[in-house]
Formats: sequence, C-alpha cells, structure tokens
Amino acid sequence: MRKNGVNRNQEAAVGRSEKIVVMNPMGYPPTIKQLGMAPRLDSLDGKTVYLVDVRFDDGDILLQQMENWFTEHKPKVKTVFVRKSGVYTQDDTTLFQEIKEKADAVILGVGH
Repeated sequence: MRKNGVNRNQEAAVGRSEKIVVMNPMGYPPTIKQLGMAPRLDSLDGKTVYLVDVRFDDGDILLQQMENWFTEHKPKVKTVFVRKSGVYTQDDTTLFQEIKEKADAVILGVGH
C-alpha cells in the first residue's frame, strides 16, 4: 500500500478502461492450387535444363554458378539461363509457355 491508499496494481489499472483495436499485420494468404511434382528424369544427358532467375535477391548469381557447374561436370546437358519478366510474384506466361515447349527440366532460383 502507498500513502494515498492505492496499491501499484490499482495504479497500473487506471486508464485501462479504454479499448484499443489491434490489427494483425499478417493479412490473408492467397488461395493456392497445389500441384504435384513432375516425374523424375532417368538422366539429364541430352536434355535441356532451364535455369530461371525469378528476380529475387541474388538468385541470378546462384544460377550462373549452377550453369558453370553443368558446363564443367555435365557437358551433355544444355542449360538455358533466363530471367523472368516482372517481379517474382507476377506470372510470365510467355516464358512459362517457352519452358513447356522447349525444356526437359527447370530450376527456379530464388536467392537467399
């Protein structure tokens, strides 16, 4: 008890009768349609692998290193390094159609 007859808990409770509204900054995640993985290839020899930079934090650096690795260790694999148009959250229908027509496999690089 303090001299004025109010204890610390009562003192802390003064002014708490006002209500406040707290908003959740997480928002609402978009609805997604889950797809299964593509069937695994027996070998990459003679195949075309697209290395797609989705323009997210240094993904291009990683993919260029992967392209160098393929050149040195898997010379029978053709690699095609491409950059997706727009930001990583936007669709690039032209590129994805090209990949469907020409690629045997795809690696999407998203950086760190």
